[in-house]
Amino acid sequence: MNWIPDWLSTWSVIKATGFTSYLLLFVSICLGALSYDKNISARAKGSLLILHQSSGWIGFLFGLLHGLVLTVDQYEPFSLKEVFVPFVSEYHPISVGLGIISLYLFLIVLFTSDWKRLFGHKTWRLIHYLVFPSYILFLIHGLAAGSDTKNLWAILFYTGTAAIFLVIIWIRRFRTKPADR
Repeated sequence: MNWIPDWLSTWSVIKATGFTSYLLLFVSICLGALSYDKNISARAKGSLLILHQSSGWIGFLFGLLHGLVLTVDQYEPFSLKEVFVPFVSEYHPISVGLGIISLYLFLIVLFTSDWKRLFGHKTWRLIHYLVFPSYILFLIHGLAAGSDTKNLWAILFYTGTAAIFLVIIWIRRFRTKPADR
């Protein structure tokens, strides 16, 4: 039973919440982009929208938890300022800062989506495109600040999701109805 304390260590929770956040935000972006494909039925689009929104919010919350658990880590503790203010962390300030900015961009998209009527469709759509640079930033954050990046499984995880992201962007760009773009 010695593996339980290791599995539930602060560092393991930090890594697990980071990977979970990344994966859910990736899924949210991909589902959102695919939901506009002209070959998807209206019923499927409705299901995709629910999954898109849910995975986005849950992914954001896991990202927030990822940062907050860093404040109680014994090995490399972060202050609240280091968790919420980009580029002030002593640990990988650039890549941690990019992760923070990424989460803020995603939060802006989430809030404007929940209040779409207030902002109007054109403004909402323009703001919604922030998910694409946000994805690039949290990919860079994971690659540069992640302690598992040297492991083959993590390299395959990140390169696989990045490749899928590029394919989805290609599909979104070339297979959607002109009116949807």
